Amino acid sequence: MAAANPEASEPFFTKLGPRIALHTPPNHAAGQLVIIATWLGAARKHITKYLLSYRSIAPRSKILLIESDVSILTSSYPSQRKAIKSAVHAVRAVLDECGYSKNDQSTNPPKILLHTFSNGGTNSATQMLIALGEQFSSPLPLLGIIYDSGPAKGEYWKSYNSMMLSLPRGMARTVGPAIVHFILVVLFTSVAAGRYDKPEDLFRRTLLDEKLVKGHAKKEGRICYLFSKADDHVDWKDVVDHAEVARDKGWEVEEALFEDTPHCNHFTKNTQRYTDMMHRLWHGSSNNTDEPRSML
Repeated sequence: MAAANPEASEPFFTKLGPRIALHTPPNHAAGQLVIIATWLGAARKHITKYLLSYRSIAPRSKILLIESDVSILTSSYPSQRKAIKSAVHAVRAVLDECGYSKNDQSTNPPKILLHTFSNGGTNSATQMLIALGEQFSSPLPLLGIIYDSGPAKGEYWKSYNSMMLSLPRGMARTVGPAIVHFILVVLFTSVAAGRYDKPEDLFRRTLLDEKLVKGHAKKEGRICYLFSKADDHVDWKDVVDHAEVARDKGWEVEEALFEDTPHCNHFTKNTQRYTDMMHRLWHGSSNNTDEPRSML
């Protein structure tokens, strides 16, 4: 499969709420949706290459874009779920338009792909899935999931590095360290006091919770992990551990372990391999029938 045309124009998005927007192509196919949950502080110029790729791979699909920043992490879980309701409504609309219901799941299954980046994206996906589960009382049927640079188990200094990376350059050099340390101390203290689940534990559990998410109704769900040994924000072994849990739960798992690409930047140096993986998940086929499921 060829990579997306870099000359293509960025798809038009309608704003649904703070950091949440929806692209609907003119010839939208009912029930088709790609959900992209970005890393903390992701710049639009970096997100665009994924948007253009999906325009090429899934031209008739809606694209739901959920962006994240450090300020979200200072909110309580209930507040985060309230803030993401517009994304939940967008997903429900896709389920409704193809006639999918929790009482009759054998007909007209939707074609939904979830693509998350780092723990910022997995946090957004987690809060969306929990809020959707509260409304729909049924797991969200997914064609597949792509995890880029995550999910991590969470460690103070790796979390610190991720948050610092998301801050504007000027702030990161001045008041950024103090702000990030304060946020992390509050978060870790709240977890230690039993006020909340540790965020990373919640992410890793929710993303494979059979009550909230399941593989496609007509075929096994697929999960692809893209991660790197050079990532100083996420330990690659954390990703491998999550992949093993996914396998145990019946998901078809593919792993792409890179040696030298930085956090959330595997696409740039491995564009063809990355877009091939996106294509396989969406179209349910492989360009190479002899390719192993694990790419470790």
